[in-house]
Amino acid sequence: MRILFCLLLLAATLPARGQSTATPPNVLVIVADDLGWNDIGTRNPKITTPALNRLAKEGIELQRFYAYPVCSPARAGLLTGILPRRFGIVDVIGPAQAGIPKGTPTLPASLKAAGYQTSLIGKWHIGNTNNAIGNGFEHFYGFMSGDVDYFQHTDKRGRADWQRDGKQIAEEGYTTYLFADDAVKQIKNRDKTKPFFLEVAFNAPHIDLAAPEDLVAKHKSDGLYAAVVEGLDIGIGRILTALDEQGLRDNTLVIFVSDNGAPRRTGSNFPLRSYKDTVYEGGIRTPAIVRWPGRVPAGVALNHAVAIIDLFPTIMGALNLKLPSELKIDGASQWPAIASGKPVNRPPFLVASHEIALFDGDWKLIETADGQRSLYNLKNDIAETKDEWAKQPEVAVKLGAELDTLKAGLPVDKGRQGGPGGGGKGKGKGPPK
Repeated sequence: MRILFCLLLLAATLPARGQSTATPPNVLVIVADDLGWNDIGTRNPKITTPALNRLAKEGIELQRFYAYPVCSPARAGLLTGILPRRFGIVDVIGPAQAGIPKGTPTLPASLKAAGYQTSLIGKWHIGNTNNAIGNGFEHFYGFMSGDVDYFQHTDKRGRADWQRDGKQIAEEGYTTYLFADDAVKQIKNRDKTKPFFLEVAFNAPHIDLAAPEDLVAKHKSDGLYAAVVEGLDIGIGRILTALDEQGLRDNTLVIFVSDNGAPRRTGSNFPLRSYKDTVYEGGIRTPAIVRWPGRVPAGVALNHAVAIIDLFPTIMGALNLKLPSELKIDGASQWPAIASGKPVNRPPFLVASHEIALFDGDWKLIETADGQRSLYNLKNDIAETKDEWAKQPEVAVKLGAELDTLKAGLPVDKGRQGGPGGGGKGKGKGPPK
């Protein structure tokens, strides 16, 4: 009788079939600032990034991840899943610009509605009139402008740009380490009954470069940029260690990306063509890693195109959450490819800045603001050295029609003429005759 009573008591405390007591998965998104394609140790052994190397070994390294030529549109695209050109965001934006229109559904707002704790630590730079708290983040610690001094926390005009939850604060310390410390604090002090969405948007390795003295001394021979990148990796390592210490590794989807390619003065995008502020591969193809033990294969280099506007629907798909019904989205969930570690067919998509890049499989079509077009086969020519526009008339016609369809309704941009970065070459204004 006593045994029967114990069994009945145990049954009463167990969840019903199909019901789970486990906390839903957490999401950690880490964004580097101006980190080049060749500025990660998995590609360049001269770069010191042991934490990122380990992350790639434990997950999937995306070989074709596309952000934007500069930071503001990349960050807007990440949060909304919408082509930022629809908002008029094609370049770095100033504090008086509106940024993301108020009321636009965002990733953090959607996750907050699903019961997630939401935090942004680091860089905002999508306008002051509609800030992080107004876009679904419950906690914001960092700066609003395009860049800050790593130690003084001031903008380019020397004004303090450092806040916590809307209040300006004064702190000492190296930005990279301060952001990592706050992320660790958020992880340790979280409400353990809720999952979290944490975005950590480092300012490293954006100019003007600075690093702690020990890293400067260590990298005396290879330069300050290498010191800043190692500092970034140290910060990322601290956050990943906090996940391990809290027992959250297996229940946390980790995504690492850069907002654009490296600028000409600092990092390396080798062997890709060009630099930040262009739609050539060197401007928009960036390092990217996804880790989720048991849900994402380990040690895989995935040659499948993923755009930064895909992250919103991809994360929602990974969490089995529905997108907001009112959302008209340009991105598409790439979770099937990431979860399997194998490329799948995907429709053509755009990176639309001052110039537009259309991607369809291995083919890439570039259209400048004045209508000139060029065509490249990325499988055979990753460095975009050979314009195939005249040699591949059928492909040019097909992709040109796709571009015309996809860009219909996009605002016309006349802000820059003459090609990506102001110096590209086009080969005609329409399909070849």
